[in-house]
Amino acid sequence: MKTKIVILIFFFSSLLFLVKAQSLANSKSKLDGRLNKEKIFAEIQRKIFNITSWAGANISELINKWGNYTKITETPNGYTIYSYETRYSGNGGKYEPGYVVTDQFGNILHQESVKDNTYSYDFTDFYDFYVSQNNLIVKVNIGTR
Repeated sequence: MKTKIVILIFFFSSLLFLVKAQSLANSKSKLDGRLNKEKIFAEIQRKIFNITSWAGANISELINKWGNYTKITETPNGYTIYSYETRYSGNGGKYEPGYVVTDQFGNILHQESVKDNTYSYDFTDFYDFYVSQNNLIVKVNIGTR
């Protein structure tokens, strides 16, 4: 009888250890997921800050650093907008047609539905730098068209 009790105690203690180990594994994967999400957010914020920190600088400094702009626009209130644009387009995914297998009597033996996960994208990232008449950047506008 004592042997059975010892075996049961050992079994339950090892079971608790396995449950604790599993919860630690889940915690680690959750932690890794959160750290990755925060890393991506930080990289995006750093990029936005680096671009918007050009406000107050001379436009010639920006052109020397970034190269030539994509287009230039004059506004009625005297500002000049220097735009840097990058276009992204493409497609991907896979299409698998569906099918039906029947016997000579028309009974359906096997059937697969269509699997379509094709996609396409086409957008333009832009950085607009509003420049005053004394060639200082007064506003930075970023976005996607």
